[in-house]
Amino acid sequence: MIPIFSLEAPVQAAIVTAVGTVTVALIGVVLEYLRRNHKRLGEVKEQVANSHKTNLRDDIDVVIAELRGLRTEVQQERRERFEADQRTDARLAQLERKL
Repeated sequence: MIPIFSLEAPVQAAIVTAVGTVTVALIGVVLEYLRRNHKRLGEVKEQVANSHKTNLRDDIDVVIAELRGLRTEVQQERRERFEADQRTDARLAQLERKL
């Protein structure tokens, strides 16, 4: 390898310029890569990004809300059925006493 200081001044200047140009280009590529990754990390942090028009987290929240509503409806149905059974049992008991 030839020491750079033993070369003529114009050659030294050309080498320094080339190295500087490559260094600046590499820094630009690295910064762009970091910018893109930062954007992707933001998407992942805030929500699950996918190809759908709605995000997964919002979809899951809707499903959970619907399940809670369904659970409430089932509990109400059970109460009503139990009350109807109680009324039927009471009415049957009345009828049996009359016999």
